[in-house]
Amino acid sequence: MSKEILIIGVDPPCPRCDLTRQRVERLVDDMDLSVNVRHLVYNDPEALQFAESIGKGFGTAKHVADKAGINIGPNKVQFEKKNVQVLPEDFDKIDGPARRWSPEMDEALRPYQLKAESVGMLMTPILVVFGEMKHYGSVPSIEQIRSWLS
Repeated sequence: MSKEILIIGVDPPCPRCDLTRQRVERLVDDMDLSVNVRHLVYNDPEALQFAESIGKGFGTAKHVADKAGINIGPNKVQFEKKNVQVLPEDFDKIDGPARRWSPEMDEALRPYQLKAESVGMLMTPILVVFGEMKHYGSVPSIEQIRSWLS
């Protein structure tokens, strides 16, 4: 059986899901691993089946806020390149939506990430490595991903 990594997120991918995918794919290549990397949308049947197997629901910060009764309000969390304080360490190696990610984005969404589990959810992006859920709700560091792939 081949080894598989799932990045469960949204479509089109948000900056957080896209950066997670790009980091995983780059490390798989750098480590010369024979691994299948796939992106699933949080409400795909396969993602829903995995969520059920671990007794959780999957969703975005908005889904967590809705379930927890938190009013996000329209456009509460907005990010523009000019507001970014710290660029990701691998900024020169990423493209597409991932280039809009910043640590501030994860920090702004942290309250929803922390609330998610208490309402029975895991927030995207969700990283499943070899059948085991390793991370959710923020972008894992390159070092974390490398350790899970080792």
